[in-house]
Amino acid sequence: MMEGVSSRTQVVYNSRDQSINNSAFKSGYELDLWQEVRKRWMVVGVLLAMSLAVLAPRLGAPGGFLHSEYVSYLPLWYIYFAAGRTRAHAARARLYALTALHAQLGAAALCAVAVSALAAALDRRVIEGAMLASVARPCAWLPLSLSQDGVTPALAAVNYAASFVLSPLVHLLLCGRIPIPLIKRVFITIATAFVPFTLGTLAQKTDIDPRSSKVSALVILYTECCQLLREAEGSLYITDVMATLFLVISWLTTVATSSYLYVKCGMLTLNEAHALLLVSTPKSIHIEWISATLCTASGLARLPAVFIAPAQALLLAAITGDDQGDDDNADDGDSDELPR
Repeated sequence: MMEGVSSRTQVVYNSRDQSINNSAFKSGYELDLWQEVRKRWMVVGVLLAMSLAVLAPRLGAPGGFLHSEYVSYLPLWYIYFAAGRTRAHAARARLYALTALHAQLGAAALCAVAVSALAAALDRRVIEGAMLASVARPCAWLPLSLSQDGVTPALAAVNYAASFVLSPLVHLLLCGRIPIPLIKRVFITIATAFVPFTLGTLAQKTDIDPRSSKVSALVILYTECCQLLREAEGSLYITDVMATLFLVISWLTTVATSSYLYVKCGMLTLNEAHALLLVSTPKSIHIEWISATLCTASGLARLPAVFIAPAQALLLAAITGDDQGDDDNADDGDSDELPR
């Protein structure tokens, strides 16, 4: 009798020891939180810039304490100058063509699909503002600050040039009138983008710290968010805000993820699709066209642009990350080059 009890007790003790010793079930994946923060610090910076713009919009708005209508050109000038100093690499012609088509026509088509799906929950002015934002000029400073692959500047330049042809065609379809580009914005683009980029190409080609361009992008993002918050109407319904936020996030995410369909079709490599994503997704929040009165984005129609500026920055910052000091990718520098 005692032998039976001792054997059962021994079995219980053995099973208890096995349950305590669970090291065999420990996951082999280890998360270094500090390393992830260092790699994704741009995401934290975007969130901080957005929070500061919401809490103190007058500080960074035009005419405010910082006089961002003048100061914001300094970080913009530096981003293009740094982009000109990077070593340029050639890419296939199909990448340039697909980038322009995806940024101008594809973005507008995907926005129309998202708007039609949420039409019942959106105000008419929000719908008009979203469609006009989808055919806006490409935002070049954001991808240039996040990538130093040597191909992004050429892609951004081709995309910007193509917008002079494709954007008016979409405007004609939406408004029934071909818009005229604002001469003031053209001169500003030449002074803040073309001139510093040209000076950068003439300077010595050296490796520069990409963090300085990213910090400059955060300053521009803060000033743009402050400007948009001042331009939007002060009295808003929570339903309009939430519906517009969902519209912008779903639209930008669809535009970004659909770029990888070219990989599935065998038209682009993974690195090429990543470059296409960076250049074709962001849109400029400035009004750069003189169009019909019905197609003028003002008041509540500017609400989508309020969410587009931080949403596209947060999306691209989360996708790119910061590979500085990443030893795993240090030996794979040649694998990141795009096919020529």
